[in-house]
Amino acid sequence: MKILRYAAVCCLVFLFAIEGAGKCGVPAVTEAYKQSKAVFVGEVLKVVKEGDVKTFTFKVEKYWKGATDEEIEINVQETMRYQAWFEVGEKYLVFARGEKGHEKLWEVRCSRSTRLADASEDIKKLGRAKKPVGK
Repeated sequence: MKILRYAAVCCLVFLFAIEGAGKCGVPAVTEAYKQSKAVFVGEVLKVVKEGDVKTFTFKVEKYWKGATDEEIEINVQETMRYQAWFEVGEKYLVFARGEKGHEKLWEVRCSRSTRLADASEDIKKLGRAKKPVGK
């Protein structure tokens, strides 16, 4: 009987561990800004898939950091646990990361990026934005 109870407890612990494994903490606006190489509002113009990486081209409407051109590309590494969720024709507030010295920008799991319709509070906290420079 002790073995059966022990097995049941182990199963419950395992199930709770799996349930929480997919969750992550989204950083506050100020922290997300610090972690990002580019912060902007833009509309997805197109998407190109190469292997497990999708590259989204955005038309930048306004930016706070790093997105000075009218168009910018954001990459998403897809895995079993994280799929790209940007849609062509939709607008987003994007917090993109990048490595120093590298030009590629990435959307990562647990970022603060969101649909523009849901971003009004974040946009208020970010303050005044700039307009991109034409090419």
